[in-house]
Amino acid sequence: MNELEAMWALTWRDLVRFLRDRSQVMGALARPLLWLVFMGKGLSASVHLSGGVGYQHFVFAGAIAMAVLFGGMFQGVTIIWDREFGFLKEVLVAPISRITIVLGKTLSGTAVTIVQGCLTLVFAPLVGLHLTLGAGFALVGVIAVLSLGMSAMGVVLATRMQTFEGFGVISNFVIMPLYFLSGGVFPVEHLPGWMAVLVRLNPVTYGVDLMRHSLAQPSVFGVGLDLFVLLAFAAAMVTLALIWFRRE
Repeated sequence: MNELEAMWALTWRDLVRFLRDRSQVMGALARPLLWLVFMGKGLSASVHLSGGVGYQHFVFAGAIAMAVLFGGMFQGVTIIWDREFGFLKEVLVAPISRITIVLGKTLSGTAVTIVQGCLTLVFAPLVGLHLTLGAGFALVGVIAVLSLGMSAMGVVLATRMQTFEGFGVISNFVIMPLYFLSGGVFPVEHLPGWMAVLVRLNPVTYGVDLMRHSLAQPSVFGVGLDLFVLLAFAAAMVTLALIWFRRE
């Protein structure tokens, strides 16, 4: 019971800290909004997609993925923050296991990232998308699994970084390729061979593709493959976070 209470306390602490920080909430709203308005609207007249899908509809799944990628990865910075101000040391000497600590930090990042990803759904009517109840639940499910994987990845990176600046540089270096090679910005069909390989090795690709299934848009892979890769990615990142955090 103590372990579960500690895990919940860590999760609740970071979630409340996010909700109280208006700048973070506004940033979580502004990022996908600007992307949908400027990127989506600007390219809608120039990009013609097969299947009768407009570019703003096409890029909506990419906007959700972007919110999850940035949100999940940058939740890892809370570990550096806690280390810098001594809170992490107090947690490490508490009578709870390190597994509980890393799971608490991962779940806290996941909770905050789910909120950020779901905030993007508010803008669906703005681009002419009308989500059904089933589509909404399906999207939230995909957001949750992808958030878990990205939050765990943020924890992995944060355990190796000692400064905010170093974490920011490395996380951006990881986020940008994951996003641009996910199919969230352009279709993954008819790409050059080397790029097609990178797209298929990118686990975020399957998250975006699963979102397109939920939105009844043309997709590339099957639901089973998308779900398998996404769950395997989340499990692998959580496992890696558990292993690396023991060295903290």
